[in-house]
Amino acid sequence: MPIVASRGSEIRRLLDELNDPKRRAGAGLRLKSLGSRVVPHVVDDLARLDPLARQALLEALADVNTADATSLKKRLARSASEGPPGAIKAPKSNDAGEDSKALDILRALPPPRPNERASISRERGEAHLVLARTGSRLARKDLLLSLTTLESGRARLYCEAAGLIGDAEFLTPLARHAETRKEAARAIFDIAVREKITARSKALKDLPEAVRVTVAKALVGG
Repeated sequence: MPIVASRGSEIRRLLDELNDPKRRAGAGLRLKSLGSRVVPHVVDDLARLDPLARQALLEALADVNTADATSLKKRLARSASEGPPGAIKAPKSNDAGEDSKALDILRALPPPRPNERASISRERGEAHLVLARTGSRLARKDLLLSLTTLESGRARLYCEAAGLIGDAEFLTPLARHAETRKEAARAIFDIAVREKITARSKALKDLPEAVRVTVAKALVGG
């Protein structure tokens, strides 16, 4: 069956969204559902995909085993010049400067506390978001502690950062905020897509029942 123009336009749009950390998870999920229909549209757009976008595309095509898809996946893996598939992207030169500033801010701040001043929470959260947008996990432990410690009213920036670089360990602290913060529910959904967490995953089964219910709701509503 020929690929209609409208489907091709949608695929090219989704490929562009792979370069956007905020849209990458959703775009990857949609591309995965399109399967082999994605392959003919990638050749001309490959050069525009950054390393994390290429990795997301590799994951989206994981179950597509046509000859063209297999060749494409090998090419994607080779072209990820900033590291092997699955590696965190090394910061570009301009990102490195932002990373350094954000890390300096975090080092200068006291450990997160439930009753800390709103200005400190915002400054810390903005620093975490800067790091997360470059794919940096250098402050992962501090981000995890912040989500575990802070009140939901101060957690928006932290939830957004967790959605970009978080893993299964973030599900429990994010679940604390999911009922009152839509960013927390979205972060749970993005992590689940990125980490391939489903209702049958051990990572989910090991969580307390209340957390499992909250995570399940986020996955359905994502």
